Amino acid sequence: MWRKIFSPELLLLIGTFQALSPYILWAIQGLNPNYQYQLTYLPIFIWIFGYICFCLGAKIMKNKKLNSYGDFVKIDISRLKFIISIILFVIIVQIFRATQIYGTLPLYGYITGDIDVNTVNELQQNSGFGELGMLSVNLFFLGGLLLSLIIKSIEINQEINWFFLFASTIEILGTLISGKRQGMLIYIIYILCGLSIRFNEPLTALLKILKLPNNKILRLIILILGFVLLVFAVGFISFLRVDKGVEHSGINEIMNYLQFPLINLESQCQQIGLNPYKFNFVYPLINLLPFKLFDTFALANIDLPFRPEPTIGAGFYGTIHWGLGIIGIALCSFLFGSVSKYFYQNSFKRLSHLLIYCPISWTLLSAHTYNHFLNLIFIPIPAILFWLFCQIFNRSSLDLYKS
Repeated sequence: MWRKIFSPELLLLIGTFQALSPYILWAIQGLNPNYQYQLTYLPIFIWIFGYICFCLGAKIMKNKKLNSYGDFVKIDISRLKFIISIILFVIIVQIFRATQIYGTLPLYGYITGDIDVNTVNELQQNSGFGELGMLSVNLFFLGGLLLSLIIKSIEINQEINWFFLFASTIEILGTLISGKRQGMLIYIIYILCGLSIRFNEPLTALLKILKLPNNKILRLIILILGFVLLVFAVGFISFLRVDKGVEHSGINEIMNYLQFPLINLESQCQQIGLNPYKFNFVYPLINLLPFKLFDTFALANIDLPFRPEPTIGAGFYGTIHWGLGIIGIALCSFLFGSVSKYFYQNSFKRLSHLLIYCPISWTLLSAHTYNHFLNLIFIPIPAILFWLFCQIFNRSSLDLYKS
């Protein structure tokens, strides 16, 4: 069941439902009073049409037996821990450098009132070329390595130890350094997706490595407790970042982040309908530029859509719709479907494909807000790093002998 849950078609279906779910809220409570926008309902067509094209793209990949065989993680566990230690050292140095950029640890600064989210955003704009972006990339890379460590530990029946717990703590703290929650969610999905595909039951795998009894009651408790803690964390971090002292409900924050992209896409459809603003093959690709180039070059040369909520995008199809219209949505969705299904099917037998598919799974699940296929630091660079890691290190002695 878990392997099917993490299939690309089902993940994007969940993402599509999330993207369109605010219509239900607006039908019950009325439009969001904080924004001026009208309903065209064209996003419903965009999302359904895009999903159909995505499924057609996935369909051209021949179905394969979705079974894992043999040792998946071939690298010796001590060598893997050594590599993780190097990445941890680099990340700790980068976190220290980030605190110099911000003048404090932002999460701590939010609590003490020494810094606010607007100041953090301004300091990010003024940071050195690629400094904070490379911290994010290394954190994503570390997440994949820690998934590999869990899988290897289960394969050799070794109990998880303090090293993994320490590394996971650095991973989570690093993703939360500026008070943004997406990195923490990505790490959670990395682990759930990877264990679901490798072992078909992530909770059973985790209980095994933690040497805890495996029963339905304990698994249910973990699921419920994990969901409650996650919702609480979403609300608490918002409490720290914005309007400190005002209570923020995790559920309300989740509903807001579901509404914002659809509000922006509705505004975009009101401006241009289903057609592009003007055919521009560059605009959907501008997030593949390093942020500094995007900020200084691309924005000055491209007409951007008006967005009622400027701090967030217009979902999975937003930039494609603005630059290429419905034709671009069809072509890109078909391509994304093919790529996603290729890595999904091959992730059952190759670690490199699994590590690349894990960020893809987050992209599809969070499609209501993002399209990380077209974002440099979320999929392209980590995918290259995962591929290089597996080509160089994830090889058995027999593989080395053959080469």
